[in-house]
Amino acid sequence: MSQNSEAAMTSSPFSTGAIELASAGGHSLRLLPLEPHSVRPLAEALAAMEPWSVMNISADRLAAFLTNPDGALCRYVVSLDGADAGVVSIRFPWLKGPYLELLALLPQAQDRGIGRTIMAWLEVTARRHEARNLWVCASSSNAKALRFYERHGFEAVGTLPDLVAEGYDEILLRKFPL
Repeated sequence: MSQNSEAAMTSSPFSTGAIELASAGGHSLRLLPLEPHSVRPLAEALAAMEPWSVMNISADRLAAFLTNPDGALCRYVVSLDGADAGVVSIRFPWLKGPYLELLALLPQAQDRGIGRTIMAWLEVTARRHEARNLWVCASSSNAKALRFYERHGFEAVGTLPDLVAEGYDEILLRKFPL
């Protein structure tokens, strides 16, 4: 790892290791650094879910995304009661705030307040480090994700055609001010 990558990782507020999050219903919710043994099962599960299944994004491509070395990225496994329940990838810094590159919860972890808890943690952490914005992209065909981010105060600021897959638009969303 280069010195610049190491400096970016140590200076990021999102690279502190395991993070304990309070979860509704008394469940243990943690964000743990993404380890190689979790990548393949998570990539396979995500590839079977929308929007990745609709865009024909393979498990191999998702695994490559999750393992590509990048000093500005912090990647976490969402651990619910000790089981892998999803993945979070945060790029920081990015346009005066963090960019949530990926927030994906497996079906058994959806609609349980976990995404809301992760978003609250992200916002508090960003504010604590004087970020001005939060950023995220969601596929234009992923109405559930777009509604989720809009409920959390994000507004669409642009459309990015063919960003993730040819023939599919991504919507860039921004939350400002924090």
